[in-house]
Amino acid sequence: MTRRFPIDRWHWPLVQIAVVFLSGCGAEDSSDKPFTLRMAHVYEVAAPTHAYGAKHLSARLREKTEDLEVRVYPAAQLGSESELLEQLVAGELDLAITGPSFLAMWHPPVGVLDAAFASRDLDHMLEIANSAELAPEWDELRRKYDVRILDTWAYGSRHITSNVPIRHPDDLESFRLRSPAARIFQESAKALGSSPMPIAFSEVYLALQQGIADGQENPVPVIKSMGFQEVQKCLNLTGHIQSSLQILVNERTWQRLTPAQQQALRETIQELGKEVYDGLIRDEKKLVEEWRGNGTIEIIEDVDVEAFRERCRDYFSEGFDFSDVYNRITAEPSQEDVQ
Repeated sequence: MTRRFPIDRWHWPLVQIAVVFLSGCGAEDSSDKPFTLRMAHVYEVAAPTHAYGAKHLSARLREKTEDLEVRVYPAAQLGSESELLEQLVAGELDLAITGPSFLAMWHPPVGVLDAAFASRDLDHMLEIANSAELAPEWDELRRKYDVRILDTWAYGSRHITSNVPIRHPDDLESFRLRSPAARIFQESAKALGSSPMPIAFSEVYLALQQGIADGQENPVPVIKSMGFQEVQKCLNLTGHIQSSLQILVNERTWQRLTPAQQQALRETIQELGKEVYDGLIRDEKKLVEEWRGNGTIEIIEDVDVEAFRERCRDYFSEGFDFSDVYNRITAEPSQEDVQ
């Protein structure tokens, strides 16, 4: 029997969603043409995840097949990441996009992808996500909760913004760093040397503006889309987490698709993942160059990344469900070491 994602007192609305599931299902009946799937995510329409990826999913599918389409609900229209996962497991959603830290709330080992300095860069992160190392963990997630990973997309390299330069872990002493509430992000903030603050994403701008938080961390395109450069003075290129997102499908929905539909859906999602990667790399480079040139925000490039890396590796080396995996991943030689 399929296990439910755990529900706590914050998730009472999700219980109601599960009840609704008893009288219906997310996808249209297979006799209908085209077969319409429902996808949801929390990312803004201007973010690379949607602008270069999810937005184009249905149109790209129509190039491959006439009997399958996807209706996408962006920008948390259907709920938070935790709520979307509950809906996905219940069958009220067919597809959802979320990150390793939220998936780790139910299967902790996959949280390694969001542990600070687990990977060297986005390419290394994608290699890990698609490796034999993590394959058993994705399978276990499917076995426990009936959700299948169709692909991993890059979300971007996370950097710290602040009102004073951050070059070394010592600079983060008593620094109130806003990070997502998921445990791995909070632990990564501690590993960097800061005091983490779990502030809701929609409230971060005001928290920075009012000095409730000293800084936050996100990929550059996200910083731009949320306007954080307007209320922070420094962009510190720490690159401490190479963020990813998993594209998930309800297993029961997946089994209702024909083999041809499955292939079309998987291939289209993988193709769009490459375009998301190219788009966010392009956007980050353009924005950093623009900000460096016009002084919108000071770009701190001489960050002692190695000092941060060593501190994080010590922090995550033991005591976590993914520590063994983390140690194996980080033991791999970097390109610099090889050369």
